Amino acid sequence: MNFFEQELRNMFSQNKTLKEQKYCGRTLLAKLDEDLRVKLRFVTQGYSEHYTAIEATIINRTDGEVDRQCFCFGDIIGLKQGYCQMENPYIWQNSNKAYWYTPVTEKEKQQIAQTVLEYVGMYQEEGMVPTM
Repeated sequence: MNFFEQELRNMFSQNKTLKEQKYCGRTLLAKLDEDLRVKLRFVTQGYSEHYTAIEATIINRTDGEVDRQCFCFGDIIGLKQGYCQMENPYIWQNSNKAYWYTPVTEKEKQQIAQTVLEYVGMYQEEGMVPTM
């Protein structure tokens, strides 16, 4: 299990909204209902190897992409103190080793996850309630 998969599991594995979760590298795939799937993945935004966001894609299994949204860590948890200045938090991948370049607490990771899950929850079938 690589760092990205470990972080995705840490953030989302306990959630009952995401059924039949499958992890592969920087990506999590899960069922929302019989027709809808969700793909969550760590993405870069302009700098190679600087993963600054989670992109959520809602997919209809027969019709394709329904919606896509990018959740920037800095927009959710704010700027963090880097080595020289305040900056957007990100995961840095350097020589096949990845880690949070700016320290992010477990509480902040759960805040990121909750924000993503609130968006995903909008695509659930009526009557289903997202739970952590």
